[in-house]
Amino acid sequence: MGILINLDLAATIDPLDGILIDIARRIQVPKTKHEEAADHFMGLCVHVDRKGSPLEGKILESYPSGSFSIAAAIYSHVRSMQHDVDVVVEVDFPIGTDPAWMLDQLYKAVKGDPGSRYYDFKVVRNSRCVTVTYPDGVTVDLMPVARIPGGPERSGMLFHHSAKRDEKYTKEVNPKAFTLHFNARIKSSDVFASRYRTRRLLADGLLQERAETQPMPDHVPIEEKSPRLVAIQLLKRFRDIQFRGRDGRCPPSVVIAAMALNAGQMSDSLCDELITIATHMQREIESAERELRKLVVANPAHPADIFTDRWPEDRSAQRLWKDDLIRLVRHLRTLRGREWDPQQLKNILRELFGETPANRAFEDHYRGQGTLSKQNMLGITRSGAVKSALATPAVSSGMIIPARANTDMGGFIDDPVD
Repeated sequence: MGILINLDLAATIDPLDGILIDIARRIQVPKTKHEEAADHFMGLCVHVDRKGSPLEGKILESYPSGSFSIAAAIYSHVRSMQHDVDVVVEVDFPIGTDPAWMLDQLYKAVKGDPGSRYYDFKVVRNSRCVTVTYPDGVTVDLMPVARIPGGPERSGMLFHHSAKRDEKYTKEVNPKAFTLHFNARIKSSDVFASRYRTRRLLADGLLQERAETQPMPDHVPIEEKSPRLVAIQLLKRFRDIQFRGRDGRCPPSVVIAAMALNAGQMSDSLCDELITIATHMQREIESAERELRKLVVANPAHPADIFTDRWPEDRSAQRLWKDDLIRLVRHLRTLRGREWDPQQLKNILRELFGETPANRAFEDHYRGQGTLSKQNMLGITRSGAVKSALATPAVSSGMIIPARANTDMGGFIDDPVD
């Protein structure tokens, strides 16, 4: 008889890293959803260039941008499995084209006439893109960009028009250059891959004695991702939870991704990576505050493309995010540095990452701890003392009985949508 993987490795994974891996699993956009996103993307691109469209023959190229292009997409709502897709639509129009007209033409091209493919969908003309919402809640943002004649490769001008704010201008961008730059610098980690595979099998209850069998590999395994990339996804999830119900813009995903590139040497620890990125962002904001200015983050592959042109709107906005980051790091260091009871752990995870992924990760963790306990892998001495900082809680008739929660870590953000 053999086992799928080495139980010794499962027992040595840092408990907090294991829980963060479990949460990261829950917010991933899986293969089936990636395929749906590709279908949405291709369908819309063909539709806007169809015969009779206002943009017929005027689409040079369309390509995914944003989180999907760097494998950092997450569910915006975990329970309903909703996600967002960003698409750049390169158009054959002069860079001096009126932004309002350009966005109106793209809206008309998507909406079409009564009876056309997307006419009954929710189609919204925004200040920089046209957003299509599918019946399942998934959204696709199409942003028109005109290439700059003689400019750097793939550089272009996006079109901005907001009637509400009486704003109209173009902005130099190069999302393709950032995608290539980012992907070339974020590498996978064999150590993280091994830990992830072990944690996945442990949480799913597959670490049990059986004949030697190799599991079927994932189509696009999360273990092929860099721990820094997964930490970026967790930080985006944390941001989404903190900004629910708040007015104003939240820090853009591209800002988080760009700043993560300069956060220092990469670690194999997911917790360390999350702390490193958050601390780096916090310090950069503090530096801007000392100089009485707003944070500025540029596209490292095309400096004329300023990622922070709309966030932070003012210094109070960046201070709000800085305080969020400080709280995130404090909670992570608290969890890493001392023992806690199960209810306290659950409350903190809910506050940081939302109710649904927190609850599921909590269940995954203690299910795995139960497996290790049966194999006496938790460092349980003959006297019955438990060495692990995250010991299996009391169990009665298969139900977890948490100890009374400490009050110093408070409540959590309700996450009813997930």
